[in-house]
Amino acid sequence: MSYLEKNVISSKDVVKVIPKKNPIFLILKWIWGVLGCWLLFIPTFQAIKSTIIYCTTEYLVTNLKVLEKYGWLSTHTDEMPLTKIENIVVEYSFFGKIFNYGNVIIQGANHNNVIFSNIKNAEAVKKEINELF
Repeated sequence: MSYLEKNVISSKDVVKVIPKKNPIFLILKWIWGVLGCWLLFIPTFQAIKSTIIYCTTEYLVTNLKVLEKYGWLSTHTDEMPLTKIENIVVEYSFFGKIFNYGNVIIQGANHNNVIFSNIKNAEAVKKEINELF
């Protein structure tokens, strides 16, 4: 059971647990981290940070709201009611287009955003959220 399902909402409200981020971006970070370790290990530390973010981030869609949780030592959750969603945007990077992953940006009232980053099948996630409201 995930952190969001256990601590934030009841499991009967869960419509969709968004799959983990696509690990291909981690592979690219680690390649740069290993090849660029002569630069004071900065790329290696960035690869380690990206791996921790990858392992601790959760996305969830319920029948009432969308939720994002990230963080390891300090946990942060973002949520937006479905009634407050104004627009959903999908962004693809060059590699995202090739390997089918992208960012789903859920824009709400008062310029609040919930961002599902590096999600597999981003267009399908957008479609599923649109069907809820």
